[in-house]
Amino acid sequence: MAPSTSPRPKARALVSFGLVTSFLFCSLAHAQANRGEAIRLHYVRAQEALKANQLDVAAGEFEEILRLDPHNAEARASLGAIAFNQGNYPQALKELQASLKLKPDLVNAQAFLGMSEMRVGQIEEAKADLEKVFPNLPLVKLRVQVGSDLITIYYMTGKLEEAAAVVKVLENLEPDNPDTLYTAYRVHADLAAHALAALVKAAPDSARTRQILAQSLMSRNDAPGAIQEYRRALAADPNLPGIHFELGEALLKYSASEPNLSEAEKEFKAAVAANPADSNAEYQLGEVALSRNDSENALQHYSRALQLRPHFVEAQIGLGKVFTAKNEPRKALDYLLDAEHSDPQNEIVHFRLALAYRKMGVTADAEREYKAFQEIRKTQEALRPLYQEIELSPATTKADEPAQPK
Repeated sequence: MAPSTSPRPKARALVSFGLVTSFLFCSLAHAQANRGEAIRLHYVRAQEALKANQLDVAAGEFEEILRLDPHNAEARASLGAIAFNQGNYPQALKELQASLKLKPDLVNAQAFLGMSEMRVGQIEEAKADLEKVFPNLPLVKLRVQVGSDLITIYYMTGKLEEAAAVVKVLENLEPDNPDTLYTAYRVHADLAAHALAALVKAAPDSARTRQILAQSLMSRNDAPGAIQEYRRALAADPNLPGIHFELGEALLKYSASEPNLSEAEKEFKAAVAANPADSNAEYQLGEVALSRNDSENALQHYSRALQLRPHFVEAQIGLGKVFTAKNEPRKALDYLLDAEHSDPQNEIVHFRLALAYRKMGVTADAEREYKAFQEIRKTQEALRPLYQEIELSPATTKADEPAQPK
């Protein structure tokens, strides 16, 4: 596979001084007891110098340690880490290679070695070293940096599947890291682009190609165009997995008129017939029933959806709506509180909780939930222009018609 032509994640040139400090703490923990008081003092001074961002001073202390103990692998590895942070990658290579000859099990040293090799163009050597050490690094920040470098190497060699596997690890390590999230977006977008290009080339008029075109139109809020493409896909393959559900959703998004409701209901029923465990189709059948003010059928479908998928937030919201409308707010609370636990940032959950509490006469709780609803909605409104610019929709902006709780 050829490397992606889109911008690939860039490795950062420097690792934070905190990583080097952590590296030194690990080194000190493994220092041999008989190094002597002089060596111990040099270690202490080196650590203090690093905390003060005095890399040259710290390097001098490690050089003194090597003068006293030429076979001190940790001190030499620390010099390599400092050289890396100063951008002196050839010197870092020299020091790190020497340290690993003395002590091959210094995993942090091998990590810095691989990152240095990458920066001097030794890609194959870097790949081998980074792949070996990546699963075993105890320091999260260093592991993330190594993972980022591995992703860059995989991009350079066109190995997007391998890059995606590393991204998954980084997302678990630092789920809120903007660089990690951006890298995840780029990798998955490029994988999708490659797959789409292969599909269009292999089968330009296939049902799957039509389905993807429809999905793309839906993402741009062109429901009529999407419906047309879904129907073409359905005509090409009436048994295409997922097609009935997606067409039903497009019909509901286009219009809530009775003809559209009837056609959408038909598609959702077809989806359930094809897959009786389709909780999403059951939920949408509940939405159709509720649109017709048929609370009993809505209750049946929402309950079935929740049975198929426990803690299904949208189905719990649906049940909350039904029971609140039936003047049974305590039953509504059972579902809505569980939904709140599963998705505390869902604005509709808080809005529905406010209505249920208000029906129960618990004014303080109703006001608390409505305030939470307003705060989340305000945040989402601020973000919506950005989502629209990049053609995404936040999960918490599911259509509803919130109003003042009564």
